[in-house]
Amino acid sequence: MKIAVRLTFFGEEITKLVDYPGRPGSQGEVIQWLLSQTDLQWTDYDRASQEDKILYHYDEGTVQ
Repeated sequence: MKIAVRLTFFGEEITKLVDYPGRPGSQGEVIQWLLSQTDLQWTDYDRASQEDKILYHYDEGTVQ
């Protein structure tokens, strides 16, 4: 079945129409499935190397 998903992180919104395997029994089930499909990564930005910081600013260009 297709489900419409809208995720908002720190004011940035992502909307997708995705194929869900089967029929969800609850919103919690959908949330668990979404988390299993998501690759979340984080780093200590203040202590990251300049090279690593560039990855977080690919839309804006190199950060000085």
